[in-house]
Amino acid sequence: MALRRKAFDFLELGSFGSRAGAVFEYMMIVLIVANVFAVALETVDHIWQTYGFWLHIFNVFSVAVFTIEYAARVWVSAEGYGDVGDSAASRRLRYILSPMAIIDAAAIAPFFLGAFVTADLRTLRIFRLLRLLKLVRYSPALSSLTRVIYQERRALVATFIIMMGLLFFSATIAYLLEHEAQPVAFGSIPAALWWALSTLTTVGYGDVVPVTDGGRVLGSAVMIIGFVFYALPIGIIASGFSDEVHRREFVVPLRVIEDFPIFQHLPNEAAKDLATRVRTLSASPGTVLSHKMDMNNGLYCILSGEVSAFYQHKAIPLESGDFFGECNIISDKNYQPATLTNERTKVIWLESVDLHMLLSIYPEFAQGMLDHAGRRLKTLVSDNHIEEPDKQVMYAALNQQVSRQ
Repeated sequence: MALRRKAFDFLELGSFGSRAGAVFEYMMIVLIVANVFAVALETVDHIWQTYGFWLHIFNVFSVAVFTIEYAARVWVSAEGYGDVGDSAASRRLRYILSPMAIIDAAAIAPFFLGAFVTADLRTLRIFRLLRLLKLVRYSPALSSLTRVIYQERRALVATFIIMMGLLFFSATIAYLLEHEAQPVAFGSIPAALWWALSTLTTVGYGDVVPVTDGGRVLGSAVMIIGFVFYALPIGIIASGFSDEVHRREFVVPLRVIEDFPIFQHLPNEAAKDLATRVRTLSASPGTVLSHKMDMNNGLYCILSGEVSAFYQHKAIPLESGDFFGECNIISDKNYQPATLTNERTKVIWLESVDLHMLLSIYPEFAQGMLDHAGRRLKTLVSDNHIEEPDKQVMYAALNQQVSRQ
């Protein structure tokens, strides 16, 4: 369905799809933030008594917008969220069970739950704050942070296990040293856990303190250990976020990867993996993206804008949907041209190691690159950008590289 596909591109691509998509994203961000402020203002008695009716109207309006958005995303999910051959129903089910769809559903659930609950509905306000999680969909920074936490999950889990071990170890020693002197505060290991947690985190509420000499020595050691080990997860996330910021100047929707000409035949899982590997770059006019003598600098794919590739002192125009950098990968003849942006340009960059991995694992990707490069070479020959002998050598090199995979 053409309408469903247009709606899918509008919702999923956002600013990549059209200016209207970008406006929609900004409006949703404003609405989400406004809802958080509204929830806070509703707890102020005099504001609720004066403006309660309008706050309720605003809530109804917000729920209507979020519900329409959720229903629309479920409807258009038949265009994605699956591999070739999957039915529309299975694609929609996969989307409904995805984390972002669950957040969308949780953001509107309290309103509809109120129709079936007779208790004080003001207690449901806290659940309306789940709408803040919808910002992950529209905020590149939050998306990057979520991606970093997922990528560093193993290190974070290992750190959490170590921290829990230290917590229980500290509580056990504190129980042995203090339970006779303070049978209430340290009467059991679970009771001592409160002191251990507040001390390890260096919060130190002071409501429970050791009174024995051994307990004070233990407390000093626990505080020092807490500085070290509770900084570990912060350091892991900060380091990962720094790498992510340097890797990505903007977040690329998965649909952009799937729709790019040479990636269209990749399986869905491969496209998801590729989306996590590519670097992104937003270049101003006149930026040199690659030099003629660059070696193994990977593959550049142009998302928007225009780039000139200089070959034999001729400027070859490259536009959205084109790619460059493959010549240096497939040939030892140093055919890599220098490239320069003509206007504001967005590109994704796949490093050489990842490019070779894709060529080896997915023959369809190699074939897609071969077909696209072949068509481009024929066009360049017909436009007198390169000579026929050079075209034959480059095309033969491409064929040879693909045949190796």
